Amino acid sequence: MAGWRILSIVVACLVLFVVLEMMRRRKLREKYAGVWLVLAIGVVVLALVPQAADFLARVTGVQTPSNFVFLLAGVVLALVALHLSTEVGHLEEEVRTSVEEIALLRCELADAQRELEERVAALEARTATPDTVKGLPEVSPARAR
Repeated sequence: MAGWRILSIVVACLVLFVVLEMMRRRKLREKYAGVWLVLAIGVVVLALVPQAADFLARVTGVQTPSNFVFLLAGVVLALVALHLSTEVGHLEEEVRTSVEEIALLRCELADAQRELEERVAALEARTATPDTVKGLPEVSPARAR
């Protein structure tokens, strides 16, 4: 086996191990792990079956299989960058929506606090004045003891 094939297999196996370990530790979500797993398996296949790289290079019109692998790596990286860009866009939208909702909830909370303070102030103003006895039932002397 050529040295580059052995190196490719070792690197691909290392990538598989790292991806699986990151998934196990919940550092990498399954959504993103799939791309890396497929990529590592593809590298292993191309390393184990060099005729596949030769065939794909001839079909696509690339002169050497190594150039085809570099082209494939560039395409994969471009797709990963595109996918991550769309994810960032979605996350920015979610953050903006969350910030707007928090701002609205803060306004509602401030209104509720203001209303509560007004009600407490009105109640305190009403109870701070001395009560008049008019309209209250009379207390019998037997109950007063």
